[in-house]
Amino acid sequence: MKGLIRNNFYSMESNLKLSFLMAAALVFSPLIINNASIYPMIIAVQVFLFVVNTGTALHADEVAKWDKFERTLPLKRSTMIGAKYIAFAILIFCGLFAGFCTVICVILSGQTWNGLSILWGYEYGLGLSVISVSLMYPVILKIGTEKNELVLLLSAFAAVCLMCLIAAALSPVTGEMNLQHPLTGMINSFAALLMFPISFLVSVSIHKNKEF
Repeated sequence: MKGLIRNNFYSMESNLKLSFLMAAALVFSPLIINNASIYPMIIAVQVFLFVVNTGTALHADEVAKWDKFERTLPLKRSTMIGAKYIAFAILIFCGLFAGFCTVICVILSGQTWNGLSILWGYEYGLGLSVISVSLMYPVILKIGTEKNELVLLLSAFAAVCLMCLIAAALSPVTGEMNLQHPLTGMINSFAALLMFPISFLVSVSIHKNKEF
């Protein structure tokens, strides 16, 4: 399992370094921007920055014929797919940690900040990242990686649409269609975390029936 997870990161090594550099640069952006309303979006972007590498890793594996070699290993399909999802989770955690560093930078700079809005940034970034990956991977596994950028873009758009639907459904409770309401973010995050294991099960099923 460790080798499979490590291979995923080797496949996206160059792009992953770029994501770390961009996320690190955003950590210090509050020192320049000094606008508390922008910080939640910065955190959301930091979380999502790492997920965009998944398509690159999957495409690199296909070009290197790793998928065919992987099937010859004495491993269960669930283990092979599980390694992908663990790698996805690690990437999302890296984004969350980058967001945490941004919050620390805001605090150390002595700026005023809104805890609920910062929480919304985490919730939005987490929902966007997890839902995008959960939708993207089964589709790419089914159709191939030739259009991985398009699939990722459509998956991210679907994630945004889902949050809008949740906000609309909760409008009688929240008083209006409020994307930044704590209840909207909470339910969106719960939906994302629920989709992740479902996506894993769907991917295992697709992998078992796919001809490489």
